[in-house]
Amino acid sequence: MQADIHTLFESDFYRILDFKCRCTECTTSKPEYSNVFCISFVRKGNFLFNVFRHSLDSYSGCVLITKPGSERTVTHAHAIPDECTIIEFKDDFYPVLSEQYKGAGFLHDNDWQSTLVRTNASTEFLHYMIWQLLQSRTGSKLHIDHLVLEVLRKVMSEITDYSPDPQINARMKKNHLLTIERAKDYISNHFTENISLLEIAEHCYVSPFHFSRIFRSFVKMPPHQYLADIRLENAALLLRTNSTPVADVAFSSGFNSIEYFNAAFRKKFSSTPSAYRKTFAGLLHK
Repeated sequence: MQADIHTLFESDFYRILDFKCRCTECTTSKPEYSNVFCISFVRKGNFLFNVFRHSLDSYSGCVLITKPGSERTVTHAHAIPDECTIIEFKDDFYPVLSEQYKGAGFLHDNDWQSTLVRTNASTEFLHYMIWQLLQSRTGSKLHIDHLVLEVLRKVMSEITDYSPDPQINARMKKNHLLTIERAKDYISNHFTENISLLEIAEHCYVSPFHFSRIFRSFVKMPPHQYLADIRLENAALLLRTNSTPVADVAFSSGFNSIEYFNAAFRKKFSSTPSAYRKTFAGLLHK
């Protein structure tokens, strides 16, 4: 496979790679062997990840999880070259991971070598935070390690038997996948601002009516809810990691009403912001 692959960051137990495909034709790669456990966020494009009698339809909104010891081929299914952020865990960490998640059937089923997990606002936001820290070179090892373990925890808890989404057919992906990629990128970079539906739609070069329908089809929620979830995930991260006053956390996450923030936070996390912070403070000091 023709691709540019660069190591963005290396820690004691993983490394993060930037993968950019350079294939110019929709072909199937030669068989490749995976010897490490990987979590890959699909940033752009669409490809079929073919492994052991399964073909996983990978595009924005999916996290691809691959176990060591698997062979795969990749079939390109989109004119736009695919791009992925790959978290590769080192060999000696895999036994630790297997022990931590010993109840996960995926890790211990030899016939289940790779799978896809649908992203939600939480996993999308964690990927965005990691990507921003790496691009800006402002993240400490400890901070990035923490976010990577958060990604691992979330995707491992969300693994289910993979089945393709019947609503997202080849025509929809060909015509609208770029719109979704642009929209998610815009929301992630402007979530603290008072952005409007028209503003996002114009950024994606579609009408607001068309955009709203497309977004809901791919993401399974309306744009305003996705934006609210991104803001809440940012607030939760701040509450877990620093002592900034709750009101400042709310306003710096894009909320303009502390009352609305408290209600939305309680609905999503079944806890008030203050109680949520105390829970994690207690865990950190154990």
